[in-house]
Amino acid sequence: MNRRRVIVNSILGVTLLGLTVAGGISLLTPRADPNANVPTTKVVRGTLDATVTASGNVESGLTANLQMAGNGGVVTKVYVKEGKKVSVGDKLVAVDDTAAQQQLDSAEATLKAAEAGLATATQGRTSAEKKSDAASIASAQQSLTNAQKALDAAKETYEHDKDQQGNAVAAAQDKVDSATQQQTQHQQDLTKAQQDLAATDPGDAAAIAALNAKIADLQSQLLTDASSVASAKASLAAAQQSSDSTLLQDRHNVTTATGTRDSAKKALASTKASVAVAQQGAKGGTVASAQAQIDSANVAVDQARTAIEDTVLRAPFDGTVSTVNAVVGQSSSGAASSSASDSSGSGLVTLVDPTGKNVTASIAEADVTAVKVGQPVTISLPASGAEMKGRVVSVDPQSTVTDNVVQYVTRVSLESPPATVRVGQTASISITTATAEDVLFVPTSAIATDGTKSYVMKVVDGKRSKVEVSTGMVGTTGTEITSGVAEGDVVVLSNTGVSESNGFPGAGASSAR
Repeated sequence: MNRRRVIVNSILGVTLLGLTVAGGISLLTPRADPNANVPTTKVVRGTLDATVTASGNVESGLTANLQMAGNGGVVTKVYVKEGKKVSVGDKLVAVDDTAAQQQLDSAEATLKAAEAGLATATQGRTSAEKKSDAASIASAQQSLTNAQKALDAAKETYEHDKDQQGNAVAAAQDKVDSATQQQTQHQQDLTKAQQDLAATDPGDAAAIAALNAKIADLQSQLLTDASSVASAKASLAAAQQSSDSTLLQDRHNVTTATGTRDSAKKALASTKASVAVAQQGAKGGTVASAQAQIDSANVAVDQARTAIEDTVLRAPFDGTVSTVNAVVGQSSSGAASSSASDSSGSGLVTLVDPTGKNVTASIAEADVTAVKVGQPVTISLPASGAEMKGRVVSVDPQSTVTDNVVQYVTRVSLESPPATVRVGQTASISITTATAEDVLFVPTSAIATDGTKSYVMKVVDGKRSKVEVSTGMVGTTGTEITSGVAEGDVVVLSNTGVSESNGFPGAGASSAR
């Protein structure tokens, strides 16, 4: 029994020792960086293409009922007649280009304004502008000096008038006091004379006569005194009113001068601040914004030039004009239609090539808006591995719906197809809908969005930082970057799951583009 207990305790001891050692090893072993194996890529410069792909079948012969590629308009010239043979690129019909030319003029004017804005943002102050800046500051300083002098003069005038008007009021008050005092004295003398008269012996005629004369004189003096007091009081009131009016105006002048001085101080400070801002170097954000306006204006110019090009209908392939429906003075339609079998001529011009071959494919509704007549196409035949070039010759304006999927029939002409191409063969087409040359781009998965802003995760010395970028064309192999990174910069290929310290904050909520 004891032996069995010893064996069990030994086993438990060994087990605990093993767990302790394993735990220590686990604590001492550094944790692997969860982002150490995140794939990266470099920002490259090159040509970026946007493509639309589809599949279809090779057909013989080609009939295209052609319409204007743009918005159409009033037909101004018809270059062909029925039966005329034309080559690819030949003019067929032209419509009024007035609106398109106005659009181009406006776009070019906007581009010039944007270029001027960039020049303003990047150029320093000229010597003439610096002189103007110095003159503006000197003028503002002189205005402040003049305003301060005017304020000092207003205060001095106030103090002078305060003393002068105070003296005038005091003098008027003295006259009132003097006249009142004299009136009081005469009143007292009159009262005493009247008392003396009452006490005089009635039989003393001489004394009575003298007192009556004195009383009469004092009463006359009191009348004069009353007039003098009234006149002195009127003068005092006038002096007080003059003082109040003068000092009120003086205080108003001081207040006005103080406001003018304060405004001059602010104007000087504002002028100095404006000059300081004007003399600063170009700010990165301002330059980037100006460059973005130029980029946008260039796009508008390109679109306007395309609109002008679209006012002329050209032959998309070599062929013979079978029908001409265009009439000078009548409106054209902006939609394009085509058919490989219908030769009724529903377009402005119907062009046929019985010897050619074409591929008919269905383009998805989401992609067809980017497809235009004349765009280059790469056609490959999976069965033989053959590859050739072609161009879009028509896009049906009417959709077809198959299994609730909206598609548009598109026809592509084959340029110099080899004799081995057979009617009915399956063909894969890749339509180049846009091309950007000599641009920076990265794989689209390297870009994340946060609201309306786009970002990449830039890697420098093993550390990742979130960098805002401006994007341009979205191509098949990547997305154009117009600002934010430089050629050769290393960025994380996919931001999914990258942590805050090594990637996008809250990357799980960001949407990869």
